[in-house]
Amino acid sequence: MKIELCPPIVTKSRLLPRTLRQLDSPLQVTSSHRSNRQTQRLSMKPVLFFVALSASAASAVDEDINHRRTRAKASKENTGTKTTKTLVLDILNESFNQPFSPFFVMVHNSDAEPLYVRGQMANEPLALLAENGTPGPLVDYYTKNSNGVKSVEAFADGVPYFGGESLQIMVEVSEGYPLVTVASMAINTNDGFVALNGVEVRAGLVIDEPGLDAGSEENNEDCDSIPGPACADIDSGNERSGNGEGFVHVHRGFHGVGRNGLEPVQYDWRNPMMRVSVRNYDYFN
Repeated sequence: MKIELCPPIVTKSRLLPRTLRQLDSPLQVTSSHRSNRQTQRLSMKPVLFFVALSASAASAVDEDINHRRTRAKASKENTGTKTTKTLVLDILNESFNQPFSPFFVMVHNSDAEPLYVRGQMANEPLALLAENGTPGPLVDYYTKNSNGVKSVEAFADGVPYFGGESLQIMVEVSEGYPLVTVASMAINTNDGFVALNGVEVRAGLVIDEPGLDAGSEENNEDCDSIPGPACADIDSGNERSGNGEGFVHVHRGFHGVGRNGLEPVQYDWRNPMMRVSVRNYDYFN
């Protein structure tokens, strides 16, 4: 499988530029949540992080970004070139206070291994996404296990995505590769995530998806194991809690059972959690 290195992803900041530095080290992000979004610090254990850069340091960091493959793409020649369509996925966070992490994005066909099967154990790369918010392990996994896979990508432009916010991801599908999979962590949880799991997308399609639980951590709701802004004041290191349910299932929500006083009124949600609306790329033109 041919690997293409993409240019670094740069997000906007009120103060200094922040650059996505790498896909496999702790993430720190400063963001304001609408009118009441205060400056927050988001810590994740083996994730991406944003760091304020001076002009003199930017060049050196950009080299590090390219070296570490901030956004990885694996591509195959498509036998159905004439039927290729470029579509836009408009992804909306429908929750109140469960921001989304960077997204894993894959275009494939039915020969590819599915991201998950409800009622069965999540594989380790999916568990790492659901616990830490990093899509890198899934990108690596499907780059190596590429049967039926056209492309894989880690999308982090504008991360994190708070409630009520949306993002746009472009995908190229074809007769030979008609299916799309995307996944992201709900970062104020232990191991909650959202996903499209091998959906045949077309312009005009609208799908509402629930929050899911990877089953790899117990939902103790302790900041020791939650990487999101809910725990910004507690630098816990986001340790794996273990004792998970053992299978992927619809998430039961946030119930305030942890030791740090995180309240359901702030962090619980009612499904659906994510809406995906599909349109033709020509809509932009």
